[in-house]
Amino acid sequence: MSRWVVVLSAGLMSFSTNADSVWRPIATHATMLAMVLFINLVFLGGLYVLSIIKGKRHRAILETQVQEAQIDFLTQVLNRRGFERRIADKRQLQGYILIVDIDDFKRINDKYGHHAGDLILQNVAARLKEALREEDMIARFGGEEFVIYAALQNKQSAEELSRRLVTSISADKYQLPGVDEPLSVTISVGVASVLDSLNVSDVTSRKGVLSSAFKIADSNLYKAKRLGKNQSVMN
Repeated sequence: MSRWVVVLSAGLMSFSTNADSVWRPIATHATMLAMVLFINLVFLGGLYVLSIIKGKRHRAILETQVQEAQIDFLTQVLNRRGFERRIADKRQLQGYILIVDIDDFKRINDKYGHHAGDLILQNVAARLKEALREEDMIARFGGEEFVIYAALQNKQSAEELSRRLVTSISADKYQLPGVDEPLSVTISVGVASVLDSLNVSDVTSRKGVLSSAFKIADSNLYKAKRLGKNQSVMN
């Protein structure tokens, strides 16, 4: 009996040894494969996270570039493109267009130089912004001309705003570097109403409404110039 026990034990030990020699490489290989898969998953996960971060950064850069493309570099107000895009985004236009022009700006450039002219443009833009409400839009359309859209309800409010703009520019003189006497600067303003009750999808009609308002405001601007400048005119 004990002999059979010894034989059986020896057989089991032999089987165990053989089984161990067979399964150990398999287990080792499986472990290594699992580690490789884990490393690959971590690597791919890292790439995915990096792609998301890179995508967000790219979108942020594009948004910044779009915003910068709509801002006048010198005065830091909207440029014409930015103004037109903001106007196009509005579902309804009911307010007033104001065209602002710095009086005798060419004389300032000729007498004091273009650097002085740039400083005047920056200061005028800053004062105009201070006189406006936060929801009003102001843009530099080129040279010494600014355009404002204000969603005001009536003619009296538009007249009050235009007079406030004129006063805000002429109230205090401008000190230029290297110039002893402070410089007096004034503006002329032409005002026109925009009453657009048209559907936003009717782009052609909306452009017609805006074009008409701009023509009237521009005509009123020249009336203000002919009447002696430093004032606003509205029909």
